[in-house]
Amino acid sequence: MTGQIESLLDKGIEAARGYEHKRARDLLLHVIEIDQANEKAWLWLSSVVETPNDKQVCLENVLLINPDNTYAAMGLQHLRQQPETDLSPPSVLPRLGGTTSSVDETWGGEADQATPPPAVRICARCGFRNPGWAYLCDNCGANLRQMNIKETVREASQARGRGFVTLLQAWGGAFIFDRVYAFRPEIAIASIGRTTAALTTAAIFASIWRAVMSFVLWLLSTEREWDREILINAIETTLRTLPAALLLASASVPIALLTWGVARLAGGKQGFKAHLHLTAVAFSAWIILVAVLAPLTIVIPYLVGGDTGFDVPFDIITSLVSLAISSTAALWLMHAIRTAQDFSIKGALGTALLVTAASAAIFFIVDLATGGAFARFLSELVARPFLPLPNLALPDLGL
Repeated sequence: MTGQIESLLDKGIEAARGYEHKRARDLLLHVIEIDQANEKAWLWLSSVVETPNDKQVCLENVLLINPDNTYAAMGLQHLRQQPETDLSPPSVLPRLGGTTSSVDETWGGEADQATPPPAVRICARCGFRNPGWAYLCDNCGANLRQMNIKETVREASQARGRGFVTLLQAWGGAFIFDRVYAFRPEIAIASIGRTTAALTTAAIFASIWRAVMSFVLWLLSTEREWDREILINAIETTLRTLPAALLLASASVPIALLTWGVARLAGGKQGFKAHLHLTAVAFSAWIILVAVLAPLTIVIPYLVGGDTGFDVPFDIITSLVSLAISSTAALWLMHAIRTAQDFSIKGALGTALLVTAASAAIFFIVDLATGGAFARFLSELVARPFLPLPNLALPDLGL
């Protein structure tokens, strides 16, 4: 019997990961029919059921089996932060703690009835399945004391604030490729204001950074003489670059529209506001990345060339930087789509590739109709906010 359960569970998890929701539901429900206290089956079932009420029952059952399951606690709290709807039918899934739908009652809030013990307690240290009444792990002796589930939920899934510092947290999560930390907390606080703030801040950074890197090029020159014009030119650079950078940042809106439309056709259920915001977080992080990396195509030859006798061809530097920028942009966009629409990797990748192909086709048609003017315009638009200005460097730099 145990072998049959494990086999069904593995197949159900594989189906869930492959975005085969109906097959996954059938397999996981079969596991639960055999073993109602199977924590993993309830947890994975919560990811493939269709209604919020069914998802809530699954997560509540997981927490009844194992109150220490922070994944279920975070999922339940996130679910409760979503706007309620009267259109969702009541769940027909069995509740392990009885008929009540209140988590506060189920886990010993103000209810008069005693809380039933969990069926099993899984040791966090060794993974051993202990009886629900156990205080210490029978395998390794670790403490199995119950946590306060309400405090666990509150602390584990506390919403991210709306301040500027939390934007840095989102960008930091993107730069270390932590999808959950970068995007998931942003869903609860998605708004047009925060979306605008992310894109505007990134554009301002790109403008200021361009002036800074132009000044760095001046410092790298062998013949330089300080005068007030250098500072004036740096300020003018920032002011001239900002409109172009803001225009480039606004490109996240059509990208979000395209990816959202394709995602909805593929079964996504998230509204446009949250999808737009996560796309803007990814796009603003990309603008910052480009602003930092693009000047390297000009700065690196000065650092490794000249008297060192080691010259790096410009086209190689440009190709490497372009590869890093484009691959990172595609990965962040995929992560944003996956988080916003709760897609699998395959679903998010397919959406991103389809939108990329459609965008490339539109670009080709428009550029062909304008005789190449559109490509030149976009090239100027992308280059202007990032590359250092030649007029801030001395003539001997050869720019």
